[in-house]
Amino acid sequence: MRKNLHIILTIFFTFFSCQKLNAGEGDKLTAIELIQLSELALKELSKNDDIVNLDQYISNSRGILIFPNVYEGGLIFGAKGGNGLLLIRTSESEFSGPYFYTLGGLSVGFQLGVKSGKVAMTIMTHRGLKSILKERIKFGVDIDAAVANEGVGFSAESTLRLADVYSFSDNSGLFFGGSLEGSYLQPRNDLNQALHGKEFSASEIIKNKSLHDKASNLVTIISRIENDSKKQ
Repeated sequence: MRKNLHIILTIFFTFFSCQKLNAGEGDKLTAIELIQLSELALKELSKNDDIVNLDQYISNSRGILIFPNVYEGGLIFGAKGGNGLLLIRTSESEFSGPYFYTLGGLSVGFQLGVKSGKVAMTIMTHRGLKSILKERIKFGVDIDAAVANEGVGFSAESTLRLADVYSFSDNSGLFFGGSLEGSYLQPRNDLNQALHGKEFSASEIIKNKSLHDKASNLVTIISRIENDSKKQ
């Protein structure tokens, strides 16, 4: 009887250990895929002629949020959401991260259909970066955000009094105007744990100066965009 009980417990322990291991491996693959998709998204956004001054905003940013796919849709009640990552500038040409985040939101009003888009957000102020590192924030409540377009000029001096974060999208209907208001942003600690082997507090993120090797190509792409901006 005891022998049988021991066998049963061993089987259960092995099963749940494998499930946990598989879940961890799956999260790591998801994190790596998000990095790779972010590379493609940033390349496409930077080459989009309808997106103005993205390179200048990136060059002057304190951090960059990239969401390869943000979906928005509904009928009367709408929702939007997507997963992405954050890179934090530690010097003129270096970044730390990536740290993973999810973006979401609900809305009420007549709306029909589903749309998706790639979104990059440049964090322009220390206040903006500090706010984003909280457990959960709301745009328009905890942080000032603006949709960047031809009507919004950029200068390093004016950034503080304009917005903390600027949003760029390849879909003009996505997050257009004030629709970014009320959207929330919160960390994906499961993906941070899977890639880095730990979750991060806000203070640890600020102190961390290291870049995961899986994100080195993404930083190279950012450097190219910044170099192109300087040549103009």
